[in-house]
Amino acid sequence: MNRRRRLLLALPSLLLLGTACRGDASTVQSAPRPLTYVAIGASDSAGVGANVPDQESWPAVLVRKLPVGSRLVNLGVSGSLLHQAIDQQLPVALDSDPDLVTVWLAVNDYAARVPLERYAADLDTLLGQLRAKSGAAVLVGNVPDLSALPSASRFDLRDVDRWNVAIAEAAQRHGVTLVDLRATWREVTEHPEYISSDGFHPSTIGYQKLADLFYTSAVSTLGLPA
Repeated sequence: MNRRRRLLLALPSLLLLGTACRGDASTVQSAPRPLTYVAIGASDSAGVGANVPDQESWPAVLVRKLPVGSRLVNLGVSGSLLHQAIDQQLPVALDSDPDLVTVWLAVNDYAARVPLERYAADLDTLLGQLRAKSGAAVLVGNVPDLSALPSASRFDLRDVDRWNVAIAEAAQRHGVTLVDLRATWREVTEHPEYISSDGFHPSTIGYQKLADLFYTSAVSTLGLPA
């Protein structure tokens, strides 16, 4: 067989190989890059109520849903109020050069009866700093339906709607994404197993559900795979 004929016979295989190689390169190029995820929060971010708090808190579950290689900087401090987080957690968050930041600091302030005007001003400060000093996508959780908790009698629930209006307005002002837990966390009444034995914090499975809610918002905000 002469050389010209051998080349003609080999050409289809070479073309197919080239197509396969280009396909593999395209797949690699389109894979989502790892993210740096920072969680600003309180006891729920720390995983209180979970069987293994450092592995089963909702931020720990959420980071495992993010692109492979993503890392979590979990700044949650049990009992933290928003004003304290501005001093203690925000500087570390900014130094971490985050791609994604979640903020869920509402229930402690509400339970402690922090004046709404002061809370709203602190939320403006926190979100303003995050937006001005980082290029991160920011997700903000509001006050869920506390009446569904076994410990609901501890709370005066009359102002929850006012607080959530203020949180929504702050999120809109600063161009961040609201995770509306008031609207999406109502299934707790049908699933008591979502709450831990203390009647207040989520359980391991409850944290998994919370991570799902925050991930849904992260998908639309960051364009991640659903």
